[in-house]
Amino acid sequence: MLPIKRESYFYDVYPRVVLAEAESTVVIRPIDSHAAFCTDVPYTIRVIPLTADIYTKTKPDIFETVVFSKNGRLTFCCVFSGEQEHAIRVFAGTDGKMVFQTSVYSVCEDLYARTPLLGDFHVHTCYSDGVESPEFVAAMYRQAGFDFIPITDHGRMDASRRAISFYREIPLDFKIYTGEEVHSPHNHVHIVHFGGDFSVNEECLTEISKNPWEDPGKEIWNRETEALSRTFSDLPEGVDPFVHASCLRVIERIHKANGMAILCHPFWIADVHNVTDAMTRLYLENHYADAFELIGGQTNHENMLQIAFYQQLLSEGCRIPVVGNSDSHGTADRIYFNGMKTIVFAKDNNRDDIIEAVRHEYSVAMDEYPGQEPRIYGSFRMVRYALFLYEHYFPLHAELCFEEGRLMRALIASDPEAEKRLAACYGQSKRFAGHFFGWETI
Repeated sequence: MLPIKRESYFYDVYPRVVLAEAESTVVIRPIDSHAAFCTDVPYTIRVIPLTADIYTKTKPDIFETVVFSKNGRLTFCCVFSGEQEHAIRVFAGTDGKMVFQTSVYSVCEDLYARTPLLGDFHVHTCYSDGVESPEFVAAMYRQAGFDFIPITDHGRMDASRRAISFYREIPLDFKIYTGEEVHSPHNHVHIVHFGGDFSVNEECLTEISKNPWEDPGKEIWNRETEALSRTFSDLPEGVDPFVHASCLRVIERIHKANGMAILCHPFWIADVHNVTDAMTRLYLENHYADAFELIGGQTNHENMLQIAFYQQLLSEGCRIPVVGNSDSHGTADRIYFNGMKTIVFAKDNNRDDIIEAVRHEYSVAMDEYPGQEPRIYGSFRMVRYALFLYEHYFPLHAELCFEEGRLMRALIASDPEAEKRLAACYGQSKRFAGHFFGWETI
């Protein structure tokens, strides 16, 4: 997570996201006494859209107004043009000394109605080849600033059910969803199942264990998959009929469970690439899966290949919903945790709205390697907005999440005060979002 910007320690600017082409009222409130505004000094506020071509001879109109402090605050009204970031600069007195600068972002109505949620769709625990318990992993994700995760252990859904059950009676803004990494028998292609009402692994594997890789599979599943594979007559070279049939059946069962199917880490190297290029192309071009794990190969080598493949298909006219996942196997001392993530612009933090947002490409994939700037991938519109939010919104949001996550860990350790203190935290991140986006005034 990026550090909180310096101006956000000293000034509360709200709302920071406004409707484009509509008049909005913006308030600037000093937080610390050293930043207080003088009551008898005029302050000039200048608003500059970041797409304004201010260096040409035909300079665009720049909004400028003069205001005085009232109740310790500066308030101004402005029509913010287009869907973009706007620099706000505040100057004091007649000599025009700049006091500070910050930014506001204007969006169209469809985005304004959506909440940015930080999530990771691919997470493991000690129920498969991870390290910690499902409830501990959930706490660590909240502490790191996430809004939601599923637990997606190999070959099983019960780990996610355990985490959900553990926190069921605790009021949390953080959401845990069902999930699993599906290991259909005799099929090396992994598909992440998010949010479903029942487990696909339980339907196709003979037993649910920590190691589903060599599971022979239920006889009826294998027989029906083999029958389906014989109906294919014109598959591309590199696409195995049985594997294709198995994946299609997995996705069909995920959809029947009301879940979302994610094609994950095709360039993960397990002796060879986990999925052939022909198979990846077939599934993305035909939209068999609901989303592509664009970021999630864990190493930069794998992720670069996935990004290049994605860009190639985009250039050919293929539309591809994307997510970014860590494939985390531990949170306390593992490098993958919190390094790759998704921002989803959903109507609310619930399963159906998250799935709707991803399917309609209201999501971006991110990587954030240690010591490097974060990189965000998706449509230009979503990336530009997500970048603003990751710089201005999510660092402040993460401060609120940290305490809730720490108390979730205290609850695991049987701290008698943890439940009461978690109840006191409930709703604070939603209230902050309402303040940041101006929803509280609507």
